[in-house]
Amino acid sequence: MDKDIDLGALRAFRAVVREGSFSRAALALRVPKSTLSKRVADLEAGLGAHLIERTTRHVRVTQEGEILAARADRLLGDADDIRRALGESSGVPRGHIRISVPQVLGHIVMGATAAAFRKAFPEVTLEVHFLDRAPDLLEEGFDGCIRLGPLEDSSQVARLLMHGHAVLTAHPALPGLTDIRHPDDLLHTPLVGMAVPWPGGWPLERPGESVDVQVRPALTLGSFLAIRDAALAGAGCALLPYMLARPYLATGQLVRVLPEWSTPRRGLYFVYPSAQSVTARLRALIDFLALHLAEVEAAAP
Repeated sequence: MDKDIDLGALRAFRAVVREGSFSRAALALRVPKSTLSKRVADLEAGLGAHLIERTTRHVRVTQEGEILAARADRLLGDADDIRRALGESSGVPRGHIRISVPQVLGHIVMGATAAAFRKAFPEVTLEVHFLDRAPDLLEEGFDGCIRLGPLEDSSQVARLLMHGHAVLTAHPALPGLTDIRHPDDLLHTPLVGMAVPWPGGWPLERPGESVDVQVRPALTLGSFLAIRDAALAGAGCALLPYMLARPYLATGQLVRVLPEWSTPRRGLYFVYPSAQSVTARLRALIDFLALHLAEVEAAAP
């Protein structure tokens, strides 16, 4: 019987053990539940051992599964170390990179940026997931992620890529724009905001003054792309990331509302597990992103 261990199947097994269910593990790894279940079944068949007892609601790790789970982190860590060493042996960036980025950044810049990176480094393959949450890099198999700061203290390493901010925008024909002279006036203006499970204000600042406007938008949507489209359709004033609003401000499809006000600038960081985890290909990607996003930041007002 074949006793070789497939690393992809081992990673799937570890995720099920950590998450406590196949459904949550499938969400964490962003694979179909059926695929995850097959990988674990293949692992059990290859090892000739029953690793997980399945019930309708829970999973229970068997004694054999406990033995494997106790060694899974080390096995997968050793495999990652070997892959990094082989990828850097020639000094030429090559191999595969798997990262996550916030959805709005992904939609705005990652398509063209990823294509340009692949052109510059054709021996590197790139896999980019759009996630608004902070992933568990080691558990979910990511080489790194882009996150908006401030970042909590951790053992991870971060490199600042750029600063981002959001601006108030509206369709130029939106009624009442000339009556908005202070952020407090937004409370009497049609607004479009982000649908979130908790109430929140719009923090705005200008030199020497800052306010947190406790807005209650009449229209809330689940993504900035949808909010942009609603603003373009004249639904109300919207607070949009400047990178997203800039093309429409340039063409006049949107106008700045209270142009001296914006949100505080926040750092956009590339986060990776540790200094030792940086391969030649990952370093090339981080440098490439830093250069490209610095150009985007330089174009901001």
